[in-house]
Order: sequence, then structure tokens, then C-alpha cells
Amino acid sequence: MITHTFLEFEAYASAVGDADIRMVLPRIEKPRWEISEFHVDEFHLQYGSEWSGNIAEGITRPDGKIIFIPLHGRHYANGTPLEEHSVFVMDAGSEFTIRVPEPHDWCSVFLPTSTIDAAHGLSDRRESKTKSTYAVELRDSEIANLRWLLTQLHDSVRTNPEILVEQAACNAVRDDLVKACQRITPGCEQPASSIGRPPLRRDEVIRALRKLIASHAHDCLTIDDFTQALDISERSLRNVFLEYYGMPPRKFLMIQRLNHVRNALRASDPDETTVTAVAAHFGFWHFGRFAGAYHKVFQEAPSTTLHDRCQPC
Repeated sequence: MITHTFLEFEAYASAVGDADIRMVLPRIEKPRWEISEFHVDEFHLQYGSEWSGNIAEGITRPDGKIIFIPLHGRHYANGTPLEEHSVFVMDAGSEFTIRVPEPHDWCSVFLPTSTIDAAHGLSDRRESKTKSTYAVELRDSEIANLRWLLTQLHDSVRTNPEILVEQAACNAVRDDLVKACQRITPGCEQPASSIGRPPLRRDEVIRALRKLIASHAHDCLTIDDFTQALDISERSLRNVFLEYYGMPPRKFLMIQRLNHVRNALRASDPDETTVTAVAAHFGFWHFGRFAGAYHKVFQEAPSTTLHDRCQPC
């Protein structure tokens, strides 16, 4: 993560990316501006804190959308107040004006068009001639979860930058971002195909599941990975997991990853590695939640496992 603190507004304005942007300072309340940014694969996240209001106008990059999430303060997008539960979406190459009359905090997420198409199962889509911007109203739980995800991600990357180095953790972050953005950006649904392979029997599904899990022991598999690889619905997948493992797939995958972490900790030298590094290697990026889940399953802290090497692995 790169974090800069500015005492000059012009320098701060030039650091804001993903758009050809012009910023105007109506009045200085306190000459301080901060911006943090980092990439998660092709995603680009920016976090801004401003101790004065501003007016920002510009045109977004031509190769993707920007989702703008107000974190604090009253924001106006294209002349319309953004409600407390709203986010502002700017299509590729669209014009926008964002005005904030007071000190405020914000986050923006840049999504390349290729990522949006892949998330919705699209390919070779012609570029739309419409360059639009629009506010999306979210439910209480949705906006709370989105803001929680973004703030926790910021804090985790700032505290543990190895998250962005370990591919499994990076993949887990990317999956969380894709899911969050899918709820906000509309996508075209592919028409259902009447031709395809016949449905697999339960025993064939579980055999394919075991093979997929074994071949991706160090990867952070998702529900989409299973449904796409096996060509079954999420409901059918859930039924198979409940029948064979007695739990839904997300819980099973979590327990699998926790067990991988435990085995790695028991085999590691505490003088040569850390719990954070091992957890990130297996796709955990929020270490508070990880530690809580680990303790719930194994009745001890992960640090205890790492330092207790008396038992053979």
C-alpha cells in the first residue's frame, strides 16, 4: 500500500487516479489531505481523507468502471445528493461531478471491463456507446458489509502488506471484491442453453469435488469454482455437501483451509515464519476473523500451535 499525506491541495488532486480529473477547493478548513492506494490484481483501490470540501469533475478511464463509495460526509454526485445507503457508479469514459461541502472520507474501486465481463460470464462484448453514471441504493446490510469489507481490507493491507504478495490471500481478496461489485454493477445474463452434458450423479459429483479440492490444496476455492467446474447449480452443490459432509460448502471450505493452516503451523519453525505469513499463504487476509475461526475449531490460538512443536506432524 502507498499512503501519502499532503499539505497542498494541488498535490493531493494530482494523486487521485483512474480518471482525467480536475478538482476545485471551495474553502480550506484544514490544510491536510491523505490518500492510500493499492492494487489487487487488476482492481485498483483508493482511499481518500480530506479535512476540507472539494468539487471534483472529470472523465473516467475508457477501460473500466469506477465504484465510488462515500465513507463519511455529505456527497453530491452530478447534482444529486448521495443517500446514506448509496454508492455512485461511473461507466467507462463517462463524465462526472462529485461535490462534498465538508470534511469527508471516500473510497473508489476501479474495475476493468474484462473483469466485469468475466464475472458475468460474458466475452467479446461490444463496447456500449452509452457513457452513464448512476447511484445504486443498497440495503442496510449490503452497505454495511461493503463499507466493512473496504475498511477492513485497508487496515489489513496497511498492517500486513504480505497479503498482496501471497497469491492465495490476493485471490481471496479479489473474490470478495468481485462478489461485492456484482451486487452493484448490473450484468447481462447469458441465455440458458438447451444443449449440454447430462447432469452428474451424486457419486460422480463428490468424486469430482474431491479431485478438485485435492488439486487445489493451496488455493482459495470458491463456490463459483465448483459450480463452473462441475456444471451444476449452487443449490445442487449445497445439497451434495450437506449429504456427504453434513455442512454447507462455504463452511466445509473454511474448515479445510483452517486444517491446512494448522498442519503448516505444526510443521513450521517459529523462528523462521509467522502466523500471519502462513494464514495469508492459505488465503486468509482478515487476521482477526481468522484467529477467531481457528480458535473455535481447534480450541487454541494459532500462535500456540506454531510454538508448540512437541507433537509430530
